[in-house]
Amino acid sequence: MQEIQLDKNIVLLDSPGVVLTTNDQTDSLILRSAVRVEDLRDPVRPVEALLNRVEHDQLMKFYRIGTFATTDQFIAQVARKRGYIGSGGIVNMDQAARQVVRDFMHGKLSYHTQPPIFDDQVSDGDEDAEMQ
Repeated sequence: MQEIQLDKNIVLLDSPGVVLTTNDQTDSLILRSAVRVEDLRDPVRPVEALLNRVEHDQLMKFYRIGTFATTDQFIAQVARKRGYIGSGGIVNMDQAARQVVRDFMHGKLSYHTQPPIFDDQVSDGDEDAEMQ
């Protein structure tokens, strides 16, 4: 823990973050950069989670690849495009999947959700009356 004196009355306490998780949240932890890409045992699972979140059109445009139906097809196309090919022309799926996760973690692939739509039943006059 580190103490930072902001002024004579305010001290900022800087402590390491703690991320609590369950086993079924592993993919979301990876995508929130709470786990290092190098420490992943199976980098394909987070890519599957990414494919469920990021629009396929955006992925095809960013990686300059064709259409794909499965995660393996996507990773194989990324591997060929990026040159992750081993001896005998075999694509390195592990390296390509790790690169996709890195691209997401570094902000190269954007993902966002729309804010919820609230049914605003209160008119402006009613809202002012409630606040008084």
